[in-house]
Amino acid sequence: MASVKVYPRLDKINKNGQVPIYLRLTKNRKSKYIALDVYINPKDWNEKTGKVKPGAKNATQINSFISSKEAEAEAISLEMETKSKFITAYDIKSRIIGSPPADFFEFMSNRSKALSEELSIGTIRRFNGILGKLKKFTKRDKLFFDEINVKFIRDFQQFLIEELKNHNNTVHSNLKVVRKMISDAIDEELMPAEKNPFNKIKLKGQKTFREFLLDDELERIESLDLEHGSIINHHRNLYVFSAYSGGVRISDLLMMRWKNFNGKHLYFQVKKTKEDLSIKLLKKSLDILQFYKTYQRKSDTLDPESFIFPLLNIATDETDKLKLFNAISSATAFTNKSLRKIGILAGINKKISFHTARHSWAVRALQKGMRIEYVSKLMGHASVKHTEVYARILNEELDKAMNIFDKTQKLKKVV
Repeated sequence: MASVKVYPRLDKINKNGQVPIYLRLTKNRKSKYIALDVYINPKDWNEKTGKVKPGAKNATQINSFISSKEAEAEAISLEMETKSKFITAYDIKSRIIGSPPADFFEFMSNRSKALSEELSIGTIRRFNGILGKLKKFTKRDKLFFDEINVKFIRDFQQFLIEELKNHNNTVHSNLKVVRKMISDAIDEELMPAEKNPFNKIKLKGQKTFREFLLDDELERIESLDLEHGSIINHHRNLYVFSAYSGGVRISDLLMMRWKNFNGKHLYFQVKKTKEDLSIKLLKKSLDILQFYKTYQRKSDTLDPESFIFPLLNIATDETDKLKLFNAISSATAFTNKSLRKIGILAGINKKISFHTARHSWAVRALQKGMRIEYVSKLMGHASVKHTEVYARILNEELDKAMNIFDKTQKLKKVV
């Protein structure tokens, strides 16, 4: 049961030598404090009785007021605890002072705006998309923090799966954002830590298969006879370049400029992680760059600020984040559409998107004996743990290869 105590804050003495009287609510060893807007001389307080001494100025009125507030707090505590065993000191304080609970929707919207300079436009749009899903689920424009509990999160999870038909990993990603927002709100004391529903909910994503191509499949794509100046040829070149050059992401390749190439290496900052990378290019990658040198050169020198791959429909000096985001998104979608056609033309029965170039490089690098920490570094991973998934993929492929020994096949006798 919650305890209620009235006492003077001796550490808050004012210029008149007076201290404020506070009400302290304690439940489950967590305390919250309410100022009663009453000030007294510290010498007038009776520690044993918890009241102002009888001889002090206005002692009768002050003690009457203190008693009424103490009784009110005890009554509210008892009423709330009778209804729910999960009541906290924070809940009791909110009820006593009558302050309205904070609106989670408003907090999430404001938080998204505050992070707009730090996060990518894609991430901000994802936050807003999740906010839209929450509003669709609640069918309201407000969601108070004290309404968010384990049942609410579970019900929202089912809504995403059953009503919106979201994939398990999409649901997992959405709930991670909600968890992050709640964590930030707790830091700002808009919600007590003990009321965080994710203390009792563990999020777990579903492992997905990462499609990749092996050397012979890449060679079939490379050998396709495509018109040199066609867009599908540019998309093929971009894919092959990534598959032989550390699996560079398409967002980085599209923005790659000639100033990032020194004749042997690519030097650039990874858009996603902001990490500086240097990748030594192999002959196939160098041949592709030579093609674009010839393709783009209009004079004896190339403009170092111009894009290596002529696929972005924006000016090279564009700085507007939204225009850059839209241009990269459009070019990525167009590239993936071409890659589906390329896969069919090459007779590859796999779902190919640009990201499979990244997977293909990682699996092949490990297959050829490159140390996993080197693979991790060249891919711009923050930790080797992110790269270990490719080692597991390779091990699965090796396990399949061992199945050959299960085949019933007689060996010919050597004469």
